[in-house]
Amino acid sequence: MTPKQVAAALGGVVSGPNCISAPGPGHARHDRSLSVTLDSSAPDGFLVHSFSNDHWQDCRDYVRKRLGLPDWQPGDDRDRRVSPQHVKQWDRDALEVDVGPRPRSEDDLHRIKWAQEIWNDAVEPRGTLADHYLREHRKLALPADLAGSVLRFNARCPWRDENTGKTVRLPALIGAYRSIDDDEITAVQRIALRPDGSKLDRRMLGIVHRAAVKLDRKPTSALVIGEGVETCMAARQIQPDLGPCWALGSVGAISFFPVVAGLRHLNVLGETGAPSKEAIKLCAKRWRRAGRRTSAVYSEVGNDINDALMMDVANG
Repeated sequence: MTPKQVAAALGGVVSGPNCISAPGPGHARHDRSLSVTLDSSAPDGFLVHSFSNDHWQDCRDYVRKRLGLPDWQPGDDRDRRVSPQHVKQWDRDALEVDVGPRPRSEDDLHRIKWAQEIWNDAVEPRGTLADHYLREHRKLALPADLAGSVLRFNARCPWRDENTGKTVRLPALIGAYRSIDDDEITAVQRIALRPDGSKLDRRMLGIVHRAAVKLDRKPTSALVIGEGVETCMAARQIQPDLGPCWALGSVGAISFFPVVAGLRHLNVLGETGAPSKEAIKLCAKRWRRAGRRTSAVYSEVGNDINDALMMDVANG
């Protein structure tokens, strides 16, 4: 297929030689967050990159479907569900590219506005169900410097019920994703809670590309990053002099974390399993190419540092 034919099939536009900008899976038709590059050397004949941090497997399957290609089947050469350490070299190369900031589409702005409304409707979390979740279920203190400015509580947070497709209202701990470039709130992390304060589920809303839940707002020459807010809070609690720390929300976001101007050292809070190790490896390679230092810290017990903290509290 020609770039023009692919663009027509995806509802996008040709944006460069063999390159198409199109709506990502589940995005509005005016969205241009998905980049598709035609490449005959790739197993599927194309490469994908989401500027909205949509999972690359979902994007690849979405493009295959829109182009009329057969569905993935277990055991074929297009198995996109293999462990990260088995990802083909062309996928690695795509992850190592720092694409920089991108213009925001109308769909981006709508999603950002919705995320900001949820944040603005939330309240100071101390003494709420969100505080109970952190203290009782994650053994985390809620420092004053995070309460209200980084974390809030929304008693009636919008939440899509996957069984009915309808939007319900649930109590949730809200974390603010702020842009790495201008500090604007572009997304929120929503941790839905049960009446007893335990976690029901977690989801993001908004634009998390080049954004983070900034537990500390002004890194100097070094920065610590991790996946979950709880992991980063646990690290700060265990080591108060840890330094500025940001939560990215997913292992994929660590893979894509850009080289930030002025920072000379990046320390990553790792988790058990191949996905975390591979993400750290990809991120570190990009930072080292830019002449920066990187390091990683792993918990000796449990899945992450928060697990280690909870086990330590349980053991007295």
